[in-house]
Amino acid sequence: MEQEKGDSETSPLLNGHIGSRHVQLDTDSTPDVVTYGSVTDENTKVVANGTETTEKKEGFSCVRASKRQILSFFCVAFLNFSGMACYAIITPFFPSEALRRGASQTTVGFVFGCFSAVQFLGGLVFGKFITTVGSRFVLISGVFVAGSCSLLFGLLEYTEGTTFIAFCFAIRSMEALGVSAHLTVATTILTHEFPNDIAKVMGIQEIFVGLGMMAAPPIGGVLYNLGGFKLPFFTVGGLMFCCCAVLAVLVPPQVDKQEGKRDVSLLYFLRIPTVIMTCGVTVVLFSTIEYLNPVLQPYATKEFNLTSPQVGLIFLLLACVYALFAPAWGWLADKKKYARIMMTLGLLVLSAGTLLIGPSPLLTDYVTLLPKALWINIVGIVVIAPSTGSVLANLFNVMLWAASDAGMETDFATYGLVSGTFGTFMAMGSFLGPTVSSALVERFGLPWASTAFSGYILFSMLLVVAFTIGENVYKRCHAGPSTEKEAHLK
Repeated sequence: MEQEKGDSETSPLLNGHIGSRHVQLDTDSTPDVVTYGSVTDENTKVVANGTETTEKKEGFSCVRASKRQILSFFCVAFLNFSGMACYAIITPFFPSEALRRGASQTTVGFVFGCFSAVQFLGGLVFGKFITTVGSRFVLISGVFVAGSCSLLFGLLEYTEGTTFIAFCFAIRSMEALGVSAHLTVATTILTHEFPNDIAKVMGIQEIFVGLGMMAAPPIGGVLYNLGGFKLPFFTVGGLMFCCCAVLAVLVPPQVDKQEGKRDVSLLYFLRIPTVIMTCGVTVVLFSTIEYLNPVLQPYATKEFNLTSPQVGLIFLLLACVYALFAPAWGWLADKKKYARIMMTLGLLVLSAGTLLIGPSPLLTDYVTLLPKALWINIVGIVVIAPSTGSVLANLFNVMLWAASDAGMETDFATYGLVSGTFGTFMAMGSFLGPTVSSALVERFGLPWASTAFSGYILFSMLLVVAFTIGENVYKRCHAGPSTEKEAHLK
């Protein structure tokens, strides 16, 4: 596999490994030690020409990381914080503003959802052609477009009715293209720079995502009270422009040109059974994460007389708990044997936590176990946050392991493909969540909407269990003598 020339900071791409996952290498290459940056792979078995070697790896550490890795890490961290702040700042006040300006609850859900619908298409395109267009250009231009759209959204304060709704859709759609571009590239860069510690690094990055989620809703509520509809959007738009300047100066060059010549098959990747299962779980998870955005604020205001800043504090609590657990989930997710267990248990707990939002009439009317109180909803938020992280931490790694097992090379082009696919199905879930929840709430109310989502999550958990059992049975039935011996040694 080729290495970027002329960059003393750039290390060889990991040939045949993701984390501690074994991959068959070409018979004409037998490296004794596989390194990346200043970090050596750990407990890795390399099989080539019938020989087997074991290397020792030092775990992820900023002390041992190269200057290139550190710059990439902190640039993406700042981007994650700014991007999440840009996305989450509207949740405490936009639903009520849109309803006041003539939009229905279902339309509000579609305004949230159209963002993800466009992002769904953008993820596939950017993931496929990231090395052809140039990852650095895609990254910076994506951030610039997102910041510009945030400023334009603030100007919708001067519109009403149909005009307001039409421009909401248009600006959110354009913003989605920018966000899709920079998210795909950012994930690809991190995966390329830290191939042995993907989930750990992603887990630490989730702290910055959580900080953006934590800070944006309450700050958005305060800015809305101080300066009206436009001030929150102008603030985050300026933040995104600052982020754009930082990225333009600090983000290192990437290995686009030499690896962009190798074609990677999207259809081949999407036909891998484990990838299909993981994409389905991604849709379920993100539809659950996003379903509260357009409906919680109107419900909390009506039922519990909460103000916009107070609703922002509820979203702050969710982000706080999520960020607290994210590094631990990332550390566990790099250990392949825990992946399916974490996903299954996470979905089960997530299903239980969703029942507490409202709370579900099954718990208040039919069984009468719980009162219809604000504190029940807060407990539900606390339960949802860590269970979400437990599932999310594994999804990217599982896709990479599946691609590796299917014989795909673990290089920048494949990382871009996996990042784009993950972003695509994340967007699909983010589209379904707010649109379906808004329609359900308008027809049946939030408690029954939460009940429906809880059942949806539980059903997906049962499918994951069934898939895992079937996969293990298939492997045992088709395992050769060497594979069985290797599995026994593991």
